[in-house]
Amino acid sequence: MTAYRFRVKFDRDPTALWRDIVVGADRTIAEFQTAINAAVGLGQDHLWFVGTDEDYWNSDVVYQSPREYEESSGPNLLTGPQRTENAGAVTIGELTRQLGLEQYDRICYVYDYGDEWRFYAILKEILNDEPSDAEPGVVNGKGDAVDQYEPTHRTETVDNEALPDPLGSVLPDTAVPVADLRALEDRDDVVHVIPLLSIETGFGAVCERFAIQFAERGYVLENFQPGWQVVADVDGSDETAEDLLADLASTVRDWHAEIAEISGAMTGQRFAEGTVEAMHVELDAELERKGYGHL
Repeated sequence: MTAYRFRVKFDRDPTALWRDIVVGADRTIAEFQTAINAAVGLGQDHLWFVGTDEDYWNSDVVYQSPREYEESSGPNLLTGPQRTENAGAVTIGELTRQLGLEQYDRICYVYDYGDEWRFYAILKEILNDEPSDAEPGVVNGKGDAVDQYEPTHRTETVDNEALPDPLGSVLPDTAVPVADLRALEDRDDVVHVIPLLSIETGFGAVCERFAIQFAERGYVLENFQPGWQVVADVDGSDETAEDLLADLASTVRDWHAEIAEISGAMTGQRFAEGTVEAMHVELDAELERKGYGHL
């Protein structure tokens, strides 16, 4: 009884296009790949492989598409992997054991060796109560599917996407003074507001990242150019207010870990666990202030 939730992110624009896919441990990498392509708008006409971390062509281990693995002869197209495996014969459970994957570790994925559609998948959660034969399925996501034959191979940005109600009527276009943000809790439809990244300016503290909880839904928002974007949302329609707050806090911590991962990929360095913990300072302080320090 084990399944895994992977967050599959588009390498070119990881905050604009991603999908959460749950897959049983007994399902093959090839089945997982089929679900990824269907979810992001790609076909199945080209060769592909899954590799280690975000190494792509430099991966130490590559899990090739069954067609390439079975038909390949002579020198491998990849540049010197230590081991090549058949993705149609290796299960997701075997993959995690072979690579020693733990929560927040990554694998990479390349589809179409000519156009090189690159994605990476973060192991977000190990689900010990889910059936091991669970078919891969999308449980969450953001962004429109790609156009496989569009020349630039880029998704449209979501910068100008309207915020969902009731956020659109609550927020200004840019950074919010922390005092004004906390004042939103006076509204009947707002349960909690939690500043997450406050910056001191000559006009006082303004917030660039925060979480907001309504009666049945919570959101994590970040101030990207030119305005606010929802980076995660939590459905709490069947939960108590405290349970929804706990889920929202957990989502924030996941997002902070992803920020560190994205920053690491951009800078070529690894951030220590303490760096991510430091990002939780305002979250933990706000939860304590509200009497929910145990969350």
